[in-house]
Amino acid sequence: MLAMLEKSSAAPRHPFMALVLSMLFATGAHAASFAIAPELLSDLREQRVLLASKVRELDEVSKQIVVAQADKRSATSSIRRLEGESEQARTKLEKLQAFDRDNPGTISREQVVAAEDQNRQAFSALKTAKEKKSGADARINSLSVDSSAKYADFLRLQKSFARDVDRVVDTQLQERLLVLQVKKEVSVTERVACGDDSIPVCKERSKKAAELKASETGSIVFVNSLTEVKNFKLSKEELRSEVQATLSNKVFSNQHMVGETEYETTITANVEPVIGDTLREQMAAGIRSQIYDTVGGKIDFSQVQDPSQFSDEQGDEAPVKTAKTKKKQVVQEEEVEEQPAPREEAPRPAPAPVRRLEKPTFTF
Repeated sequence: MLAMLEKSSAAPRHPFMALVLSMLFATGAHAASFAIAPELLSDLREQRVLLASKVRELDEVSKQIVVAQADKRSATSSIRRLEGESEQARTKLEKLQAFDRDNPGTISREQVVAAEDQNRQAFSALKTAKEKKSGADARINSLSVDSSAKYADFLRLQKSFARDVDRVVDTQLQERLLVLQVKKEVSVTERVACGDDSIPVCKERSKKAAELKASETGSIVFVNSLTEVKNFKLSKEELRSEVQATLSNKVFSNQHMVGETEYETTITANVEPVIGDTLREQMAAGIRSQIYDTVGGKIDFSQVQDPSQFSDEQGDEAPVKTAKTKKKQVVQEEEVEEQPAPREEAPRPAPAPVRRLEKPTFTF
């Protein structure tokens, strides 16, 4: 910040600017320091540690939800494939059984048994895949409920921490303003060109110019005393524009014409800087940054989200819902999901009319 202000003041508007900057090194260290009550500082540090642990917990739940969603996608893909394989195995077995009934002794018993085993294995694999999908759904539901509770707890702690930090910032800001924003006696002389104005008009203009210069001088002293505050985003000129001043106890002296074209006035007055909102916000931001550095660093709360709101990246999968929505979704899925009937053996179709082949052929 000091480098920024020094760079901006490379071409000072007034000769005394260099003197003000040189005085800065003697006063900056004392003004920059601030003290927080030990018990309050300890409490803020504990809150910061607790918030960090909550963020880690939410991150861990997020990872578990991602794994559960991946398991669900894998199971869904397996179900699609195994449904086709199970249907093929069942159809093949039914055809073989029908042919065996129509043509007793034509095919070996081993062929029928092998087809039955294949049908049972396909059905069992499909059942296992559906159980895995159901288990993944249950895990997602449970993790969503858990993450919603953890996120609500995190938000509560975050708001409490933010309120406590804001209180410290407000207190420190007011203390700094009381130290820095003090009346200063300023004595300056200003000269104006009269042009076509009469002497009374030129005299009044000279007084106004002297008042403006006194106000600006007091403001410059104050602005340069702010360089110890961290993280300013305002340039030197922007800082100056954010600071105005009120004058009191004004005494005009040495008012006279200089030659035939100029009028000069000297003013001595007490100058009290008045701080604009933008500059106050910048000062508060610098104090807040110092507080975060003191208690363990700032947490980017904008990056912390409720893991239960994460969407599944696969287009054919619905996003992970909150607890209530997810429970309702599970009930709906249970109502519409096809429930395979447990069947160790394929149902036997009705006997077809008996017919004999001289040389039966059958390929599988």
